[in-house]
Amino acid sequence: MKRREFVGWTVLGSGVALAATGCREAKEREAGASEARETPAGVMPMQAGSLDPRVEVDLERIGWNLERVREKAKVPVLAVVKANAYGHGLVEVGRYLESRKVHGLMVGKLAEAMKLREAGVRCPVFNYGPFGGEDAEAVLRGGITQSVFTDDARRIHEVSLKAGRRAPVNVHIDTGMNRAGVPVEKAPAFIERLSGLSGIMIVGVSTTFTEDSEYDKEQLRLFLQVCDGARAKGIELGLRHAASSAGLFSGPEFHLDMVRPGIALYGYYPNAATRRDDSLGLKPALRLVGRITSTHELRAGETVSYLRSFKATEPMRIATVGVGYSDGYPPVLGGKGVTLVRGKFFPVLPAVTSNHIMVDLKNDGSVEVGDETVLVDDRRARGVSADALAELGATSDYKILIGLNPEIPRKYARG
Repeated sequence: MKRREFVGWTVLGSGVALAATGCREAKEREAGASEARETPAGVMPMQAGSLDPRVEVDLERIGWNLERVREKAKVPVLAVVKANAYGHGLVEVGRYLESRKVHGLMVGKLAEAMKLREAGVRCPVFNYGPFGGEDAEAVLRGGITQSVFTDDARRIHEVSLKAGRRAPVNVHIDTGMNRAGVPVEKAPAFIERLSGLSGIMIVGVSTTFTEDSEYDKEQLRLFLQVCDGARAKGIELGLRHAASSAGLFSGPEFHLDMVRPGIALYGYYPNAATRRDDSLGLKPALRLVGRITSTHELRAGETVSYLRSFKATEPMRIATVGVGYSDGYPPVLGGKGVTLVRGKFFPVLPAVTSNHIMVDLKNDGSVEVGDETVLVDDRRARGVSADALAELGATSDYKILIGLNPEIPRKYARG
């Protein structure tokens, strides 16, 4: 695999082999190694086009956000890196957070957990995604802490006994979300059965809040009732955890033994109220950068794109940007969003297609093919951050970040 480097940046695409290579290359640079790695047999080197988009991630901003979370919660952090680390890149972010001594990393699919392991991540990896008995061997092989809430957990026990070691598991309790977890009324018996399996070691117990402030209090009460009952019977539960990014702001009683922030690590608040308060001074860590691929002079009456979705009412200069909804740019921002070129804002026309957006250059003759255009910014003050775009498009910053195509090359910097 060829390595493309910018000053202070590393460029990565998607895929297990590529992600693992990126992590190893980062270690090589830190050690002063200069030799290039060979491309594995049968794997074509990744080559992005010169006008293709890229995602830039400042890892030190993620580190800043992590420290703000730690200051507030004062308990260990289980960092959520599911969904490609909310669009920021699973492996590079996971390795960075491991270096910052988080308690562990939480993912939403077993494949994500295994990708982290294959990339050399050694800290605890919690898989909160679906689990069936047939996955037990992979869970054990990867040293994954699986979230369990069905009798399929017995299969982990059986596989562990054959391997001669105990497997860590996390018990997830449904206290009202009605999405996943052992129902709260059945949790005491489930935990007792699990604690009797010698191939399993309970290292954590968790629940998920609905983020309805009053109902969350009742969920917390039910959760603690189960935990207290188990401990009264001498059952060791490990770390109790329930607070996501939203739970961070619900009060210290919600923090328990560990918190598991997601969106806050990447510089965004979980809702409008916490965003207005900005009590942690969170810093967005990601930029989506495209390039101008062509410019066009329109006469009055000429139209643009499929179904002639935009019609010029006067002479105007427009540009095509090589980013579309297949890259994760929400089509709902057509006619609403703006982009930043050469420090100036230009409106996005209502013509967002799979691979392109069209921009009104306001007859600015200085914009040229190849110019960079910032579509999602990491500076809130400039009005193109994910939460600003989410407000324009009546969507959420979660959807904008997670929706970024993992195939877009990621560039990483520290500071």
